[in-house]
Amino acid sequence: MDYQPRILDNYLHTKHFLQLVNVPVFGKPFLYMKNHKAACTTVLATLMDNLIKLRGDGAETIDMASVHTPPKSLLLTGPRGLNMPRVMEDLADRRVFKFTIVREPVARTVSAFSDKIIKGEKQKAKLMRHLKRPVDSDISLSEFLDIMANDEGAREVDRHWRSQRKEVSYEFIDYDFVGDMADLNGAMSHVVKTLFDVDTPELQDTRKSLGHRSASADMIAAMTAADRRNIEIAFGEDFEMYEDVRQRLALAA
Repeated sequence: MDYQPRILDNYLHTKHFLQLVNVPVFGKPFLYMKNHKAACTTVLATLMDNLIKLRGDGAETIDMASVHTPPKSLLLTGPRGLNMPRVMEDLADRRVFKFTIVREPVARTVSAFSDKIIKGEKQKAKLMRHLKRPVDSDISLSEFLDIMANDEGAREVDRHWRSQRKEVSYEFIDYDFVGDMADLNGAMSHVVKTLFDVDTPELQDTRKSLGHRSASADMIAAMTAADRRNIEIAFGEDFEMYEDVRQRLALAA
């Protein structure tokens, strides 16, 4: 019988879960739960950079390809590098520093729409097939948010807009640290200092250009009251989680 712990209830399949888990090959033990559209490439690039420096040979270079598929000499992730018993053991081990980064839900959802629906092809095609529409159909942000609010299946189509509360298993994992993307520098400084004993951490920022961020900001500014209600309906649990994270960070400051 396959190993089926309750945490897998949050995911479409075991592979989905394992693809979000990242653990180091050497150094202080940690487990990073990748959260799409919450600076995950910046987090991974920063971890990889510090692991390379820790090893001291500079054998790997960091680019977008290696960040999306980390070399097994640095990080283990996915079913090729990990299995459920290993991950569950790490989750239960108090010596393993467990962390993730979350993002304000409106910003994350609009960013996903901007990157993966307006500019993307694969994710948009998946959504359109779910909606039984031609893959090249146009869709507005308001329509997208209305679909998210009223179609649970559509919310599950792609992990870039899927509930981050589910993606990071907020209830299941006893995190040592949950950072807020709104203070990414502060969050990653804490992580790097904790894991690598670095006095002045450097962030390997792979985020998009200012123009891209401005496009998302313009979309958010133009959202209607109905748009905001729809996003709150679709991702109400994410809003609750985000507020909890903000309160915990404020108390720890």
